[in-house]
Parts: sequence; structure tokens; C-alpha cells
Amino acid sequence: MVEIETGTRRIADADHFRTMTAAFIYDLNENIKNHCNDLLVPCVDLYKVLGSPERPDILDPDLAIGDNAHLNLKGQECLARAFHEEYFKDADFDVVVCLGDSHTQGFPVRDSSRNGLPIEMDIDSPHQYPYWLSKWTKRTFINEGVAGNTLYGMRNRFEKDVLPHFPDHCCIQGGTNDSLIGTHLEGSWEDMRSLIEKCLDAGITPVVGTIPPLGF
Repeated sequence: MVEIETGTRRIADADHFRTMTAAFIYDLNENIKNHCNDLLVPCVDLYKVLGSPERPDILDPDLAIGDNAHLNLKGQECLARAFHEEYFKDADFDVVVCLGDSHTQGFPVRDSSRNGLPIEMDIDSPHQYPYWLSKWTKRTFINEGVAGNTLYGMRNRFEKDVLPHFPDHCCIQGGTNDSLIGTHLEGSWEDMRSLIEKCLDAGITPVVGTIPPLGF
């Protein structure tokens, strides 16, 4: 039986796992796009941007580090460019918190001790998409990504990791780990919906990214 590598564990039942994760990501992304459209909340379709030209449902190998789940430097810049071109290039903003998992934190080279601090060009690693957004816009971006985080984890740390920065915008990008550990779709969707509502209740504009495809 062929095994596949997810970045965190090996899966023996490859066909079932591919089907399960692909369906989860597709369905959650549809919920995200429809909900954002209904609320007039900015949504950036990272699934479309980071998919392979030949197989849009597969993470583009040119943008990945080779473990089927994480982005390389080119991938991080591509993710940042999607947020920039789809929203921040023409937006009025001052402070943005980027809430997410390893796609946000940067993997594997970013120092997590920089979490919660404004990006600085001469200190921070470019292996994180907030670095590029800060560089291009000359505005304050704060990386609050935690590798391995689920949407539930982000929901639980929102008050601690987002609100103290008094941001006017919050990028929300998560769901990859939910798909990998087999979280129930309804639970993950409720967590994402709660994050959007928390932003709106606090007067923060959420800018939501869809879940990128996996590399298998």
C-alpha cells in the first residue's frame, strides 16, 4: 500500500485520505466564499492561486517545500501577492494582524519569538507572507500564525492574540490542519464563522483566505 506524507504524519490508506481531505477543503472553501459574499467581507481565493496549473486541486509543486503541505519562499510570496492584489493594494488601512497556521507563521525557518511584533525588514524572515505585505505597503503587519493550529485554536486565542493590537484589519487563513486531522466539517465551519463574527463585532475588517490545496 502506498504511503503519503502530510508534513506531520504518514498515511497508509492514501486513496481514502486524499478523497477525505480534498472534499473537506472544497466544501469548507465553498462555505467561506459564499458567507463572505453574503456579508460583503473580503475573500481571497488562495486555493485557486496556489493550485498547480495542470491540477488546480493539487498544491503547485513549484510553490511547496516538498512535504505536500507547506510553502517555500516563492509560495509565501505568491500567497502575499494574492492578498495584496485582491485587497490591500487599494485598501485604506494601518494595522493588520495575520491570524493563521504555518502558512501564516512561515515554515520551517521563521522564529516564532517574533509573533505579535510588527514586521521589520531588517529582522524578520521573508519566509512568511506578512513580510511581503509589509514590504509592499509600508504598513504595519503583525504575524500571529501558529504552526499546527486549527481554526478552533485560532478562535480560542483571538482575544489574546488579535484584539490587543487594535488592528483595523485581520487576515484569517486556516483550515489545513483541520483537514489533516479529520475535523468534522460543521465544527470547522462554525469556528471560521465565529472568527469572522469576532472581527466584525470588534470593528475589524476580516480578510479571509480560502484553504490552499494539498500536494497529493
